[in-house]
Amino acid sequence: MSLALARFILPSCLLALLPLLNSCGNRRTGVPASPSDTLSLQSKAKAPFQALEPGIFDVSDKDFGDLIELKGTPVPITAIFKPTELEMIVKGDLMIMKSRQNDKIIKFLSLPDFRIIKEMGTMGGGPGELQSPMLVETADPGLLCYLYDLQQEKLYQIDTGFTMTETTFHLEKKEHQMFGSKQFVETGHHEFYYASNAPGGKAIYHYLPDHKDSVQLVFNLEDGFKKNLGWSALIGDFGGNLEKQRLVYAYKYFHQIRFFDVQTGNSRTLRFKALPNQDTESLDPRAVLAPTSVTHYWGMCPQPEQVYCIYSGRTPIQVQEEFRKETDHIFIEQFDWNGHPVKKYKLDHWGYFCVDEAHRTIYVAAVNAVDPMYSYTY
Repeated sequence: MSLALARFILPSCLLALLPLLNSCGNRRTGVPASPSDTLSLQSKAKAPFQALEPGIFDVSDKDFGDLIELKGTPVPITAIFKPTELEMIVKGDLMIMKSRQNDKIIKFLSLPDFRIIKEMGTMGGGPGELQSPMLVETADPGLLCYLYDLQQEKLYQIDTGFTMTETTFHLEKKEHQMFGSKQFVETGHHEFYYASNAPGGKAIYHYLPDHKDSVQLVFNLEDGFKKNLGWSALIGDFGGNLEKQRLVYAYKYFHQIRFFDVQTGNSRTLRFKALPNQDTESLDPRAVLAPTSVTHYWGMCPQPEQVYCIYSGRTPIQVQEEFRKETDHIFIEQFDWNGHPVKKYKLDHWGYFCVDEAHRTIYVAAVNAVDPMYSYTY
């Protein structure tokens, strides 16, 4: 198994992909949409969103309806990259891509022609250099995105002129958060929620960077699991939609997804039928991380109306065998923001993904194909 592939499918505290809150504009100019066009967490006020029904609900694939199979169309792309530790955001007429393929790790590409507009960002420990950057979408019309550096606990912003500057954001490391692995969602001006490690497992925190000692634990993600299962067994993907006052967390090693109502504090858990080695009451923590353990969720793309989660449902050993036979594929599970299954898709390539909901397009950076990028119309 190659190092890149091993990193992709084997457990790691850094594997959880950062959830991305994407927004969309028109497709004419090759530049981000204007604030009035941008769909974001802070778009125009709408009627109150339907209340979240709390509780634990047993569901199955039948709740998605018939499985929809999609065949990808290769996308001509001038950027040279290898899909390793890759993230993508669609914002207006831009795709923002993070890839550690070469010296410049952040790429800005025009849509739909995938022409490179700008490359920036250098790996390293010097001033302005990045060590473990993660993309964070922003609703600020003057910014394209944030970059959160996991190792340095720093936040950089990239404006619409493609200038990257360090912000005054500084999250002090605490003893119980020493392994970090934070995934951020911006909820307002200098206001965030993030999923991170907590004593005994994982939790969601509220954070105001401009206020000292403002970190507050708001949701426990280990609730309902075996006591002291550990943070590594509970890694997953975190996203949100604050226009609808929702947060969502999907577990990598359990076929469970949880929705949270920020205003009421209510939570809704969708619990799919457990596999024999996925019993949350008697599970051996070591078994979760074994290559014989099934990988469930390992990527998320929150959008204005729905949230899309990439789903495996196989073990790393099975996936490796599919790569060898060139039969690899992934599933996309689609949910509304009140935690109801909507649709499930089967895509004919395994890879990293993002969704352009406004144009009903899924992009996949394939890890086992001649062409690096595919588009799917759904």
